[in-house]
Amino acid sequence: MLGTLFAATILTGALSGIAMALAPDAGCALPSEPEGIPAAIDAAITGPADKDRACMKALLMPEARIIIVSLGADGAPGYTLLSVDDWIARTKARGHAVLEEEQLKFHIERYGNIAHLWSSYTLRSDGKQVARGINSIQAIKEAGGWRVMVIMAQAESATTPLPKEYLP
Repeated sequence: MLGTLFAATILTGALSGIAMALAPDAGCALPSEPEGIPAAIDAAITGPADKDRACMKALLMPEARIIIVSLGADGAPGYTLLSVDDWIARTKARGHAVLEEEQLKFHIERYGNIAHLWSSYTLRSDGKQVARGINSIQAIKEAGGWRVMVIMAQAESATTPLPKEYLP
């Protein structure tokens, strides 16, 4: 259950040096290429849980959804569907806890102005690893850069460990 709560903050990132474009109305950078999406998400997530989330709101489309896939106590699969504002409220409730996300590996499939990123991640809260799993990210290219429409995340569990090919 703890992994499910932290999974709401799971996102990817670790690239640097990717050219960025100005994000709409937030003063935040949007990636100019899909390879910059993990770093942009990481920058929007990492830091105190109650930090300003203007860059998160700029990076994700207003209609974006964050879907947390989990297993119930009975082992049945389930999910939590969040808007960007829902995710921000859940994350902010963690107070001053410092969240740190680390990209383990990612793969990008791109066609024209759409991209799919499949990534493995680890998430720490106040320096302690609290989750590790897979993100499935759908992104769209707009005039100002790449924006995220969907992030679907599932933390690993005893029954769904990360496959070796997704580890560094």
